[in-house]
Amino acid sequence: MKKIVFIKFLMVMLVVGVASSGGATNMTYAASAPAKNVQIQEEYEGEGRLETGKGIDTGLDAIEVMQKIQPGQPLPSMILKGLDGKSYNIGAKHNKALVISFWASWCDPCRLEAPVLNGLYSKYKHDVDVYGINVTRYDRLEDVQKFSRSLNLQFPVLLDEQGALFERFGGAAFPTNVMVDRHGQVREIIIGMLGERELERKIELLQKKTVSLGAE
Repeated sequence: MKKIVFIKFLMVMLVVGVASSGGATNMTYAASAPAKNVQIQEEYEGEGRLETGKGIDTGLDAIEVMQKIQPGQPLPSMILKGLDGKSYNIGAKHNKALVISFWASWCDPCRLEAPVLNGLYSKYKHDVDVYGINVTRYDRLEDVQKFSRSLNLQFPVLLDEQGALFERFGGAAFPTNVMVDRHGQVREIIIGMLGERELERKIELLQKKTVSLGAE
């Protein structure tokens, strides 16, 4: 019950500082990310589910001074571990478009959107990659694994363990979707869940190498 109340509070306080992300917003279907890691730590205190997190403030300061990524900029190089045991370089050249979805297992809009991404990945995977990036700093690994298994996710699920990459895209709310063209340039940052038709439209535009992904 405590966790449910906590999440509802976060959703009411939705997307503080979203404008700094430089992307589109769909705030009706988003759950805000905790402002500080200590909130999540306190939420599970006494349940033995999180480590005490020594040095959290130092890591957070390092993340906060990193330059935010804006549409039109290249995707940064960063190595993330996947649930499949592999390592993925986010900024590596794919020679095809890429959709990145930042999510958390407790985020209801993420649970609604993940099956849509799954279906679209199956449909377009020869031309478009999909990375589901869990921001594990605000989550628990056991819940991430359960989430992935329960939805039978076919695309790679990666772990942004310190939240560094998520912070560079604004770090405001879940889900946050990033559209990247085949040249590795960020084309759009979308905060909040997209409907299936709108998400497919944007993927089709990426597939066709359309320069602008803004609203028609």
